Amino acid sequence: MTRRALRLSTSSGALALAAVCAALAGTAAASDAASATSAANGAAALAKFTATWDKLSSYSCALSAHEVLGTRVQDRTYTFTFRKPYDTKMDITGGDGKGGAAVWHGGDTLRGHQGGFISFIKLNLNIHDGRATSIRGTTIAQANYGSILDHVKSLKGTVEGSASAGGVAIDFSVPDPSGDESVTKERVVLASDGLPSEYDQWEGDTLVRHVVYTDVIIDPQLADSAFNL
Repeated sequence: MTRRALRLSTSSGALALAAVCAALAGTAAASDAASATSAANGAAALAKFTATWDKLSSYSCALSAHEVLGTRVQDRTYTFTFRKPYDTKMDITGGDGKGGAAVWHGGDTLRGHQGGFISFIKLNLNIHDGRATSIRGTTIAQANYGSILDHVKSLKGTVEGSASAGGVAIDFSVPDPSGDESVTKERVVLASDGLPSEYDQWEGDTLVRHVVYTDVIIDPQLADSAFNL
């Protein structure tokens, strides 16, 4: 190879390398821009959730909950009524524990009854009592939108937002799964009203909690009797 040919070959190689580097830099820049957009969308959606929650004083809804704990699976449907700061009533309308109900007014104690022929027996229970929680230990105090909002804000992981069929999906990473019942990722899907239509949790690739909210009514007029058993 002549010196001229060698110079041309070296120059072509350098140009090719420069082109590859430029392409990689462009890809990295595009990825950074997409991440920044996703983070901004997540922050905006979370701010909308916060603003909506701060303005409402009460709500009611129906919800379906699917939970997995090891080999155990629990499926339930509920009617749910809430009034700030803590008044809560949950009725199990379908699935495991159908006919059960509970009311809570804050603190560590609720009043409830199981379904079936013993439904007339009303008990005062600690909110963490296994008879008063889901299989994953979810309590009546953790069921309202405000509790979910406080929880996801406490995770201190990345927050990403994206369009979803149900509205806007906000994905939260969990830096310390040991502090979140081994959950590694959470998702809240906001409907157009700024409140969740769906709430999900994963352990790795396994969906361990899937809650869907329907028939949401914001600020219904609720008498105190709405929170009686």
